[in-house]
Amino acid sequence: MANKNIEFALKAISPIDGRYSSQIDQQLNDINSEYGLIKKRLYVEIKWFIFLSTQKPIKKKFSLNKEEKNYLLNIDKNFSIKDAVEIKKIEKTTNHDVKSVEYYLKNKFDKHKTLKLKKELIHFCATSEDINNISYALMFIDTRKILLKKINELQNLIHKYEDKYANTPMLSRTHGQKASPTTFGKELKVFSSRISKQVAYMTKREVYAKMNGAVGNYNAHNFVLPEIKWDTETKKFLNSINLKQNEHTTQIENHDWLTEVLNDIAMISNILLDFSRDMWIYIMLDYIKQKNIKTEVGSSTMPHKVNPINFENAEGNLEIVTALSQSIGKKIMISRLQRDLTDSTVLRNLGTIYSHFYISISSLIKGMKKIDVNIEKINEDIDNSWEILAEPIQTIMRYHNVENSYDIIKDATRGKEINEKIIIEIINKCDLSNNVKNKLLKLKPREYIGLAKKLTLKKLK
Repeated sequence: MANKNIEFALKAISPIDGRYSSQIDQQLNDINSEYGLIKKRLYVEIKWFIFLSTQKPIKKKFSLNKEEKNYLLNIDKNFSIKDAVEIKKIEKTTNHDVKSVEYYLKNKFDKHKTLKLKKELIHFCATSEDINNISYALMFIDTRKILLKKINELQNLIHKYEDKYANTPMLSRTHGQKASPTTFGKELKVFSSRISKQVAYMTKREVYAKMNGAVGNYNAHNFVLPEIKWDTETKKFLNSINLKQNEHTTQIENHDWLTEVLNDIAMISNILLDFSRDMWIYIMLDYIKQKNIKTEVGSSTMPHKVNPINFENAEGNLEIVTALSQSIGKKIMISRLQRDLTDSTVLRNLGTIYSHFYISISSLIKGMKKIDVNIEKINEDIDNSWEILAEPIQTIMRYHNVENSYDIIKDATRGKEINEKIIIEIINKCDLSNNVKNKLLKLKPREYIGLAKKLTLKKLK
């Protein structure tokens, strides 16, 4: 069996199903595959049938007893890959994926002595898009739990390092050049706070669906059973499965909420992309050491290398996530008149986005577990960067109203090799009181970190 899985992975076109298949939570496969979509369609058809059976006018003909209801719920509960294969076989005849689910369900009804008399209520007043849009919405809700759990795992790792190194002075770089010091922990806090804000948006994002028929007007519903307040009742149905109702649609749910979700994912991905690149640079600067995994190989010809592959892998996957999210998010909001089929094709790629997103986060988790902060190198760089004290010197001169403060210090420091001795000379030449000069003379590059520690340890709201 294991060999068969390897063979399948080797022949897979998508790396998600091939090279990266072992890195994906199996639940993601179960939820976002063709199997997952079929399973959700079946669930929606069953839940819709049960809901309809409770409506007063319908109840007279199609009411369900407890045994019948349990029978229906068990069809969903016990649904397996074999059942999905059976539905795909039906589809070969129907050439219609949703209708195949309906026929499969009718076959199940035929095996029950009383339900077989009620099978025409299956898919009552529903268009395929009613079933599909609800299915994709429910698939996202299940997927979101998995993705948020993974992001939380990464966040916990980042928090661990930011707390540990909240007070570890480190040279900053703006435009790649030496700049005022920060702490390693505070720079990580920047990323964790950004991620937290976007995760909050994604967590709270309301998921919408529609169950209003062929063009969104309850045409068939109202013609057959005008006494039912269909807009109110379908809202109740959608709410019962944790979805919000989109009242105003064409045949298709507008997908605006889903585009917002994809924007959330793209935002988080871009932040993580930024994080990946910064970590890569810190490794390049030797501020971060990577733990040597004995069995790993860094280069086929250079044995000494320990490459930042996890951060690079994350970066590559995140680029795919952002590209697909933006492309699909833009497409699914647009349809010709009351519907065309282009969204159907595109929506089938949502699982690809979710999977690459999951893989990238997994790679970052692996990368973070393999790093050690190189305090010695960080200290060496900041201790040899006395020029960064140009900022506090000119700032305190301004405060004491020394004319042309900025220009004086610029002329003395810009583009020059500066050491402690030269800084002392500059301070002593300043038109400042001895008390102020002494304050400056005591200042060391490592100590010039402002509120970095406080900001790092401050809890996120």
